[in-house]
Amino acid sequence: MPHSVFISYSRREAPFVDVLLDALEDKGIQVWVDYHCLVPGKAWLDQIFSGIDAAEVLLLVVSKASMASKNVELEYAQALEKKKRIILIIFEAVPLPAAFGSCEWLDFRGPFKQSLNALLVRLDKPVKQPPAPQKGFRAPGVVWLSFILSLCAVVISIPGWWTLFLPIVLVPLPVRILTRNFHYYRTRFALLTLPLVIFLSWAFFSTYAVLDLPMMLCLIAGIFLTPALLILLNSRGMRIWSKPIASAPQFANPYYPEIRNPEPVPFFIEHAVQDTKYANAVAKQLTRFGHPQVEDAREAQASLVLLSHFKDSTTINPEEHALYPIVIQDAKITDERILRIQWIDFRRGLRQLDSLAKLLPQPAKLLKALGVAPISEQAVYPRIIQMLDYYLVLLGFFSLSAWLVSLAEQWRALVQLPAFPLFVAASTLLLILTMTIIVQTRRGLISREGRFASLGALIAGILGIGVIGVVQTFFSIRMFMAASGLDQIDSRGDVRGMVIIFMPFCYLLGLMLLFLFALFNFRDLMRWFPYRGKA
Repeated sequence: MPHSVFISYSRREAPFVDVLLDALEDKGIQVWVDYHCLVPGKAWLDQIFSGIDAAEVLLLVVSKASMASKNVELEYAQALEKKKRIILIIFEAVPLPAAFGSCEWLDFRGPFKQSLNALLVRLDKPVKQPPAPQKGFRAPGVVWLSFILSLCAVVISIPGWWTLFLPIVLVPLPVRILTRNFHYYRTRFALLTLPLVIFLSWAFFSTYAVLDLPMMLCLIAGIFLTPALLILLNSRGMRIWSKPIASAPQFANPYYPEIRNPEPVPFFIEHAVQDTKYANAVAKQLTRFGHPQVEDAREAQASLVLLSHFKDSTTINPEEHALYPIVIQDAKITDERILRIQWIDFRRGLRQLDSLAKLLPQPAKLLKALGVAPISEQAVYPRIIQMLDYYLVLLGFFSLSAWLVSLAEQWRALVQLPAFPLFVAASTLLLILTMTIIVQTRRGLISREGRFASLGALIAGILGIGVIGVVQTFFSIRMFMAASGLDQIDSRGDVRGMVIIFMPFCYLLGLMLLFLFALFNFRDLMRWFPYRGKA
């Protein structure tokens, strides 16, 4: 028979709740979740209490965060007062209030489908149970499989530990998978580069034949293991298990409504001055479809607030106006009014402005097509920005690690040279300068804040890294030639062991790929950097 449920939860379990919501609705169950059901223009607390009163069952997602949440406490206190049936959904086993001693419970730390089926049966047939588990660890098969493959990735990555960033990300990964708090995008980046790093290690660093077979075995294993682990970490099972930082972001599916002339809707855009280029792009597309822009939110039928590093709250009351939060940059959103309603996620770029314009007169369809669960603190960027971030991070780690490896390989010969102390001092200064430029350039790129947050600063930073790299490579080659007693570089064409040319090779190859990628994502790149003019 049909049922109605109210889901009470903490934001840290939003990925799990989003999947649970879809699964229950697919089974014909009426579900009340704040970001899915709150109606603009009405008092939210009244709506929440009405939702609890109307629901047959309150599903309380139990976790450390939810048990510490005042909002969750308010919701289950209302359910207890109204003597509503409460079913505890165990996301984490934690100490529970005494009031839950007689509540039914289901352990969702195991296989999701099995737990869901048990919940569907339980809705029809209540049972008496012993108290819910308040400690202990349990995980589904997909988590254990991810754990095992991540251990294999640690072993396979050993030839690439000279890069420093691989061990920093991959060595703690198995434990972080079990504790639900690995960084999804950093992990994906490390896994994607793992086979390439092993290959480059073999090509440039291996001067001993005895290492050939182990490195080739690691390379072959990495080629097969990397996509398998990436698929697992991106799976629904891991999304259900993980907290937001470790969960693959859920984006709205591309949707192209067949509407040519939508009913005009006066709209207002609230944004930070730095996000003016984004606001202008949104306004231009909406007005192109006939929607008039107004200068006062009170005159608007639809208000849009652009959320970014520069603006993480709103002056518009969602309980009085139809408000659509549009997130364009990852930020730590703490405004409960925004966290209670669905977002439109444009962090990867303004790809679905047409759909936004066509569906603006139909709020329900708009949110169904473009709305996502309000999850912040996920490092999501436009693709070109993400590529630039990866490039700068690799340059930083490679600059340090390649210099250390090359110095170690030639140490005995170099230390005999009279100019060795001067060489070390000069190389160290150049390395410090390179790392400083990389850190400042990346900081400006990611945060969109400060004097380095501009296209000009980005180009100057990348070119500066290249110039310093050329100088350092030239002097290093001269020193290594002197240490080896050579008048010229070996002309046999074998680059094995020539660590010193590793950085120029990576720099140029990455620069060419970035240039091609930027050509196809130029508008995203130009919009990303903050507007410097007046409001």
